[in-house]
Amino acid sequence: MNYNEIIKYITEKNKLGSVPGLAVIKELLRRLGNPENRKPVIHIAGTNGKGSIMSYLESILIESGYMAGRYISPAIFDYRERFQINREYISREKCAHYISIVAEQAENMILDGFQSPTSFEIETAAAFLYFAEENVDIMLIECGMGGRLDATNVFEKPMVNIMSSISRDHMNFLGETLKEITNEKLGILKPGAVCASYPNNSEVMGYIRDKCANLGIKCFIAAPEQCIIESESLDGTLFKYKGTEYKTGLIGDFQVYNAITAIEAADAFNLVCERYGLHKVSISDIKNGIANAVWQGRFTVIKGTPLMICDGAHNEDAWKNLTLSLNKYFCDKKFIYITGVLKDKEYDKMLDCIIPSMKYAVTVTPDNPRALCGRYLAQLIKKRGSEAWFADSCEEALFKAKQKAEASDVIVVCGSLSFIGDILKHSGD
Repeated sequence: MNYNEIIKYITEKNKLGSVPGLAVIKELLRRLGNPENRKPVIHIAGTNGKGSIMSYLESILIESGYMAGRYISPAIFDYRERFQINREYISREKCAHYISIVAEQAENMILDGFQSPTSFEIETAAAFLYFAEENVDIMLIECGMGGRLDATNVFEKPMVNIMSSISRDHMNFLGETLKEITNEKLGILKPGAVCASYPNNSEVMGYIRDKCANLGIKCFIAAPEQCIIESESLDGTLFKYKGTEYKTGLIGDFQVYNAITAIEAADAFNLVCERYGLHKVSISDIKNGIANAVWQGRFTVIKGTPLMICDGAHNEDAWKNLTLSLNKYFCDKKFIYITGVLKDKEYDKMLDCIIPSMKYAVTVTPDNPRALCGRYLAQLIKKRGSEAWFADSCEEALFKAKQKAEASDVIVVCGSLSFIGDILKHSGD
């Protein structure tokens, strides 16, 4: 298949939705020669911040001279964004090549009476095959959802497991309580690995510590009490962690917490890397990596008139953090929101976070089969006493927001990663 054909093939497989479980992906990988076990791996699970932490860690490894393969989901700009080596997207030709190899085995499985692999399982297998064949030094792999039954949870012996911020999300798959959700995330932990964790709340940290103790895993936990923020602006944050000064261009207190989690993950990496024939990263690599990390669509500032903030916040906890950051940088200003959400999110609670700071909103329907109708979201906002308009497209949403905005206003785009890319593409129009 050529590139356009594999996009059509994956689009068709998307209709299968999400099917938690490991039997199908393990059979698919077996038929491919188990590429997931050919390279050392750092594996991350969590609710929010997975991509940011991995961006920091990827940047640290690149600074240290490593070739790092990174598997991302979802992509926000281009399908090929899912498969990166040292921040470069896979080529269209190689993308078609590796997806075609996996698709052939997937179709053979169906002929042999197995359940069809989902699009995510096919993409995950293709990522492992791509990284193995391209001979990366290390793989950086993000769980799609959950952990225990996530298609990425197939490694016999990961080097490092990371837990990002954990909160309520995907309850229809992961459970209603924080304990149930956390235990699903902790399903990626394997004996022999080391763990690094975001500074979660005391309940979640209790579950993480207990699980690590039961498995005999050393856990490196980010320590906010040892972190001092020295200065912060829309150009970045200067902070000290355990006495060492760092700078990050990723904005928001939660990004500092993600950075110190990545620093702890780098220490965890250094503890075990020599077992895998790898060298340690230096403090200079870590400092430069934190400074040079880039992660678009996460409190991304688009300077202009009016100023615009694009953030992929897509659940209640993320919207709380977004609101805290907005109030910090803009002194309790009222904002123009462009937003769209998925119908399986707690969107009523999410709206509670932003209604107090809302001047008015423009709603969209995200390009996702799980999307909540933007017209309905606009109605919910109006019922809460704020003005809202529905737009048929991201381009129209931007036009409406800018048309109504005054020069001193700030436009905030949030709700789902599935439309953030389109907004960023049109933001210069």
